[in-house]
Amino acid sequence: MLEAFSINSIYHGISFVSLPVMIIALFVGWKSINTRCLLIFLATLEFVDTVLTELALNWQNYYYLCVFLSSLLYIYVVLARRLIAARLQNYSQLFKDVYHNFYFTKQEGALLSIYLSYTLITFIALAEVSLYVLYVIDSFPFIRHLFSPLLTILCLLEAIVILWLATRTAPVDEHVMKMKNNRKAALKSKRPPDYSHDK
Repeated sequence: MLEAFSINSIYHGISFVSLPVMIIALFVGWKSINTRCLLIFLATLEFVDTVLTELALNWQNYYYLCVFLSSLLYIYVVLARRLIAARLQNYSQLFKDVYHNFYFTKQEGALLSIYLSYTLITFIALAEVSLYVLYVIDSFPFIRHLFSPLLTILCLLEAIVILWLATRTAPVDEHVMKMKNNRKAALKSKRPPDYSHDK
């Protein structure tokens, strides 16, 4: 009993690792506008997800629906970052720069794979709960033995990939300096910046 409680406490504790790692990675990768934008989106989503998941623990079977839907949001943020930046570009120069200087990295591909795996695992758990509610099965073997360990492994992999994303050695936003110089020249001549070099 005590051993099971300790293991569950470890799983629960590791689930809180992502947000601090994202904040650290945000500072480390600040010079890259694409990395900065992605980590701002992910950290915001992670904060909301952490609060909602803690509340959802009291919702019994609806908890699995909550974690499944939140996993879809992570996939959306990674895949649709440029679309989100396009909608927000009128409110911040960062989002305008990201929209005109967007690229997709292999680290984001790795993150996408992790979030797809997370979605698959939560879907299986949700399906198992649904089958239990419909009296098709009479126990939770996947949730009892695999759900928490698999999510813990994915959480640790996510932290590693996010740190990898923030510290990668690839050139940081090739066009950023060009955009900044263009913006300074535009302010001096009072004309809008030209982003034609990115098309």
